[in-house]
Amino acid sequence: MDNNVSLNTANPQGGLVNRPVLTFSSVMPLIELMRAASLSPEAILRAAGIDTPLSALGGSSPLALSDYFRICEQMALQSGDETFHVSMRPLMVGTSEFVQNQIRACRTLAEVMDAIAQSYNVIHGHRYNHVRRKGGSISFVIDDREFPYTLDHDDSFVILSAECLLIYVHALMLSLPAADQQIPLRTIRTRSMGKPAGFTHLSFWGVPVRYHASVFALQYDASLESIAVDPERSRRFASRTIYGVVAAVLDRIDPGAMPARSLSERVAQHIGSGLIDQAQVAAALGMSVASLRRHLGDDGVQFRDLRSNILNQQAQERLRKGQAIADIAEELGFSDGRSFARAFRQWNGVSPAEFREI
Repeated sequence: MDNNVSLNTANPQGGLVNRPVLTFSSVMPLIELMRAASLSPEAILRAAGIDTPLSALGGSSPLALSDYFRICEQMALQSGDETFHVSMRPLMVGTSEFVQNQIRACRTLAEVMDAIAQSYNVIHGHRYNHVRRKGGSISFVIDDREFPYTLDHDDSFVILSAECLLIYVHALMLSLPAADQQIPLRTIRTRSMGKPAGFTHLSFWGVPVRYHASVFALQYDASLESIAVDPERSRRFASRTIYGVVAAVLDRIDPGAMPARSLSERVAQHIGSGLIDQAQVAAALGMSVASLRRHLGDDGVQFRDLRSNILNQQAQERLRKGQAIADIAEELGFSDGRSFARAFRQWNGVSPAEFREI
C-alpha cells in the first residue's frame, strides 16, 4: 500500500499526460498578487520558462506543477518575499537556503522531516509544523489554524498553497535518497472540502486523499526512520533554491513507475489509511456504495471481508509492538476497547491479551 515513485534523468516526454497538474485558473490569485506588488506577470512567467503569452492561458489551461514552483521561485526572487505576499509576515529571500543548510546535516528521511518542520517554525516564529510519530506511521503536519494569511483562512488559493507545501515537502524527500528508493507515502490530508475538477496535484501520488481534515498532513510508514540520505551527494538537491529542487524532482517523475492497482487494492489502501466506513470509501473513489459493492462482487470480494482482513493485520502488528489495547481500538476506528476485543476474538479465536502471549 505504499507509493512507489521512481525518478529518472531523462526529460519528461508526452506533455502533461499522467503528470501532476493544476489549472491555470487556480493560480490566478498569484497573478493578481504579482500585479498588486507592481511586478510583471509576463516577465515572471518568461523567467519561469513559460513562453505562452498570459492572454492565451485560459482558465482551464493545464499548468504543470513543476512550472507552478518555478513561478513561485521567480516571484520570490523578484518580490523579495518567499511567501509571495500570502502571509502578513514576509520571509526574506534566502530562507530556503537556511532550510537547505539544516537538511545537509541529516542522515535519514525522518531527520529531514524534523529539520524541515523545525526550520520553518524558527523562521515563522511559531509551531505551525510538526512531525508526529504514532504506531507504525510518521507524519509531517502543517497546522495553519493560526497562520497570519493576507487572504481568508478558507480561501481556495490559501488551501491550494498549503497543499503545494505538502508536495514541496514530499518532493524534497524524493530528492535525497537513492533514485530507486521507495518512499512509503500512505495518505495525504487536506482542509479542502473536495477535489476540484482538473486538479491532479494530490491524487497523482496514488494514495488516499483525506478531505475535510483539520490540518494538512503527509502520512508515511515508520520505515522512513531508517531510509538513508546523503544531501551533499544529491545532484537534485544542489539546485540554487529549494523551489528549483522541487521543480526538478517533479520534472523527473516517471509516470510508468506509478503502479496500476485493481479496485480491491485501491479499496484496501483506503481502509488501511483509516477510512473504514463503506460509504466513505465509495465517496473517496467517486462512486456510489451500490457501485462499489457491484464492482467488488465482480472481483469475488466483499467490502466487509477486505476491512476485516486489513484491520486484523493492523491490530496484530500493533499488538506485537506492545501498543495499549485502548489506543489500538481508537486508531482502528472502534468505539471502545471492548468492541475491538470482541472483533479481534471473532477474527482470531483468542483475545488481544491472549494473542500477545502466543
